[in-house]
Amino acid sequence: MIEEGDKIILAVSGGPDSICLLDILNQIKDQLNISLLVAHVHHGIRKKEASIEARFVRMKSFHLRLPFQQLTVSVPEIARTKNLSIEQAGRIVRYQFFQQLLHKYEAQKIALGHHADDQVETLLMRIIRGCGLKGLRGIPPKRGFFIRPLIECTRAEIEAYCKRRNISYCLDSSNKEPKYLRNKIRQQLIPLLREEYNPAISKNLLQLQTIIHDELDFWEEISEQYYIKALLKETDNIIILNIPRLREWPVGIQRLVIRRTLRNLKVFLEDIQFNHIEAIRLLCLDDKGEKNFDLPGKIRVRKNYQELTIGFADNMAISVEEKKLRTWEHDLVLGQENNIINLNLKIITRLYDYKDLDFERLIHQTNKDETYLDYDLLHLPLKIRTRRPGDRFQPLNSNFFKKVKSYFIDQKIARHKRDKIGLVVDSSNRIVWIVGFQTDDRFKITRTTKRVLLLQQVAI
Repeated sequence: MIEEGDKIILAVSGGPDSICLLDILNQIKDQLNISLLVAHVHHGIRKKEASIEARFVRMKSFHLRLPFQQLTVSVPEIARTKNLSIEQAGRIVRYQFFQQLLHKYEAQKIALGHHADDQVETLLMRIIRGCGLKGLRGIPPKRGFFIRPLIECTRAEIEAYCKRRNISYCLDSSNKEPKYLRNKIRQQLIPLLREEYNPAISKNLLQLQTIIHDELDFWEEISEQYYIKALLKETDNIIILNIPRLREWPVGIQRLVIRRTLRNLKVFLEDIQFNHIEAIRLLCLDDKGEKNFDLPGKIRVRKNYQELTIGFADNMAISVEEKKLRTWEHDLVLGQENNIINLNLKIITRLYDYKDLDFERLIHQTNKDETYLDYDLLHLPLKIRTRRPGDRFQPLNSNFFKKVKSYFIDQKIARHKRDKIGLVVDSSNRIVWIVGFQTDDRFKITRTTKRVLLLQQVAI
């Protein structure tokens, strides 16, 4: 993980994990002949507290006589501008900053302070979100130039080390806020699992992660062999696969090859979910002409008869038909009326606590001009757009997906009217509501719903 003579960018937030890592690496730097540069990101979220943390890390670096670099940004502003969650925006900002320092100072490694408790929380978070085996591989100890020397140490061991060494550190108050899923898992779910189900839950999850990691190493070799068989063309920006060849193989192999393709494009797979992989796979099974759709990370997918092209959108020309359709796309701002001039209507959005609504009435409501959705199942922000080739959704009370085109045919909607019907989609491009017609079953309210989002159309 660390080799003699390495120059290491050390990401230090000021918390016990990164401060512990800083102390350990500083102690062994002369022995291994390594050099350290401390990097800190001021996210602009908890401004006063964050400024104290930044000063603490800067002074710590000064006392240890280590070079220090700081990035000060407004993550909330970036998240708002790029339609990302604050967690996503923060992660992107941090990793880009660390990589810039890596190249600027010609360093070999970027050291992060992730530990075993982070690993357990990540595994549970991915299980809750419906990950595949790849997600259960967890946080890797080493990936490219990123290293995590403390990944097998627990939070308790790290804090005990700091106490024994009389090392001070900062505590991030946002780690106590229950609005973040990771915090809920740490403060509520893990204690419940330990107390009510299995005291060794963390140990067992880490054991599961190790088993899956080792077995996936084998499947990595298999997927590479199949990827090469399906490959028609590969560049830094675009990869083309042979669809007839891909369709010959079992479903599991098809998904492996698609994931391998995305990884070879250096796509950050944290943002790619099972439904994205499955959408690509189902696209390959469609016998009809050219179809396109986009994925997170500005990735475009195109099926053209016998070829599947996956690449960066900037490097893939958009057809005239798609450009025409893309003009019908508008952001939906929650909590206000949204005028959709293209459709001559406005969409009203309101957020409710489930306690404030009559659940029995809502689940039986038949007004096609409004829909009630489980807010916590949506990936924000929402958009409203016209239909696109290959659009699919899961009709209410159905277990199967259906093409929007087929649904319109079944509803006997005239062809010239179909492009005037709005589709509300979330940030993962999942259809939430066919406005005025049908709600997607994946987002319906149930007795476990906590927050309800009302969408209502009103003619202008």
